[in-house]
Amino acid sequence: MMAPALAMLLLLVAFLLGGAPPAAAYPEPVAYPRTRHTPPSIGRLPFLSHRELEELLAKDTPLVDPTGAVPPEEIPPPTPVTCGRRLPGTAHTVRCDAALPLGGIVLAPPRRATASLVLLHGYSDLSEVRDYLDLLQVLLTSAPEAWSSVRLVFPVAPRVLVPLVDVAIPNQVTFAWFDPSPSLSTTLSDIDLLVLGNMTDVGAVERRLLTATEDVDRLGLFFSTRRVEAIIAAEHRVLKRGRRGGRCRPAGRVVLAGHSLGAVMATHVALHSRARLDALVALQGFVADARRLDRVPGVVDAGDRGYPVEFVSGERDAAVPPALVAASAAIVRRLLRGAARVTYATLPRVTHSSFFLPGPDADAVARVLTRHLR
Repeated sequence: MMAPALAMLLLLVAFLLGGAPPAAAYPEPVAYPRTRHTPPSIGRLPFLSHRELEELLAKDTPLVDPTGAVPPEEIPPPTPVTCGRRLPGTAHTVRCDAALPLGGIVLAPPRRATASLVLLHGYSDLSEVRDYLDLLQVLLTSAPEAWSSVRLVFPVAPRVLVPLVDVAIPNQVTFAWFDPSPSLSTTLSDIDLLVLGNMTDVGAVERRLLTATEDVDRLGLFFSTRRVEAIIAAEHRVLKRGRRGGRCRPAGRVVLAGHSLGAVMATHVALHSRARLDALVALQGFVADARRLDRVPGVVDAGDRGYPVEFVSGERDAAVPPALVAASAAIVRRLLRGAARVTYATLPRVTHSSFFLPGPDADAVARVLTRHLR
């Protein structure tokens, strides 16, 4: 083995003779966002395998209404779901795809697909991720004809080793698009107090969002944004129609929707991505990193989006109150400066998760989503 001193001497001689050492064959570095990223690593695990997706679908944990508005005996039992078979009570087939970028499930319609709805779930444990499949089943059965040619695309967020939020989670495995713990423990706690004092003071909530200084997991948001962009591009390829008369017919509509922390992720996509969408719906979410977005020039890509952005709150949502959603809509509207039509709506009587069960709340959410799919 060559001694280190001799190796250094040979390199020095090569340099003096004009022969610089050959460049190492390293790939180009990945371009990361410029951020301090001080929150601790949340220990992301690999995405779910096909076997794990099958096990997730097979879970039979019953739905729970955290508001207590629906008696337990009126909550329908969990429906068995199997990869490759029809979702019970619907005409859609469950397609499991563990490969990236999807890493999740597609509910394929019985007809040729004319539209795709990509749904980003909220911060969840294993049983709650499974609950979103019950939500999709509720949406499909609420208006079968409206969904008969729509693909429902459900990616599963990265797994996290430990709970990020101070709540009782029994299995120590959660799923999150990014680490939300700094915001949930500081800014949103302050906003909860503001809302308790005045349910309608949207301006006060907006000011608090714009002055928040806690750390934001921008790296997690960056990675998830790139993944969502790839999923959207894949859906356009699926929906692309053949040529007629030498011209390629237009593809179907692709709509991105998110609930809770998934809505925060969808909002981030609206602000940072030029992904080709036909609509974006943020159900009961908020805008992350508002202070930086508002104060640092060039952070937001305000180029023309060409699609509407709709923020939706639940009138009785105690987890993400209407004032927080309305303030976020106002901030995003100003940040995009006319690049997208940003609207805000409140669904009467709806709580943070009441539309997971069949009934008028689910019907109201289904109407919002299908309106953008036509």
